[in-house]
Amino acid sequence: MARHYFIPHRFQAALARLEPLTWRIEAGGVALIIGLLRRLSPHLAMVVAGYVFAAVGVHTRWAKKVRANLAVAFADRSAMELNALLKSSFHNLGVALVELIHMPSIRRAPDRRIEFVLAAGANAPVAGKPTVFVTAHVGAWHMTPLIGPRYGVTLPIIQASEKNPHIGRQLARLRGAFGCPLVASKGGVRTLVQALNQGQCIGVTLDTRLDSGEPLPFFGESAWTNTIAARLALRYACDLVPVLAERLPGARYRVNVLPPIKPRDAKANAAAKARDMTIQVNHLFEGWIAARPGQWLCMKRRWPEATAARYLKRINAA
Repeated sequence: MARHYFIPHRFQAALARLEPLTWRIEAGGVALIIGLLRRLSPHLAMVVAGYVFAAVGVHTRWAKKVRANLAVAFADRSAMELNALLKSSFHNLGVALVELIHMPSIRRAPDRRIEFVLAAGANAPVAGKPTVFVTAHVGAWHMTPLIGPRYGVTLPIIQASEKNPHIGRQLARLRGAFGCPLVASKGGVRTLVQALNQGQCIGVTLDTRLDSGEPLPFFGESAWTNTIAARLALRYACDLVPVLAERLPGARYRVNVLPPIKPRDAKANAAAKARDMTIQVNHLFEGWIAARPGQWLCMKRRWPEATAARYLKRINAA
């Protein structure tokens, strides 16, 4: 995660010695933002945060990476359309933050706020039956862990480690509203393996780049992809189940549990099966993203810089 959120990157090296102080100041700013958004109704807070994040986000250092990712995923869009998607992506981030802040109130009225749907061919999660759930940073992705308390299964959540420990603790408190165990991303795989050994379910978000992963097709281009979910599902002979959380009107949500992903060649070796299953997951994610392009959170570089540069050049030249 970012070392600083409010201090421009070019000044961070010069302020390195003051980092303990700047971290506390930034954490204070984040706490203020959380406090203000918590005082508003969920709907009003989403409107305010979405507008502010969209207006400010396009001028941050993350905007370049988001635009590059969108250029590859939506190669048929014009530069103007791409800029609109860029704003929508940051708007989506603001809304997601509000949803996390207001998670306690959302969970207090689950029947009114959240519906859980088992798609045709899908199985309801069962306590004691390990399952590997996968999702992407699309829509209200952070609502997917709620399948844990909904179906009475233990579902550890991997959270990215924050460089700023004070902000890390703030976000951990917010995520505590899910009612699921929180697992640090550093060394998280070992914890997930232990969970499966104990008959628990696990959840993995797979649409981000992993340099130690495998180059697999994503929107028609090779992208380094994490195959750990498929490999764990095969190793423990459990289902690999995609989950999509959608936003509905009126600050409501639908969490869709989809049919399990199976290897298409039952006679292939484990490595080939894992690649095949992950390719299927990537293809599924492509459909989710294409259906809601402004709701894909893609703030980290997904494809090699040369690939993204080629698409950006084509769009800018049009």
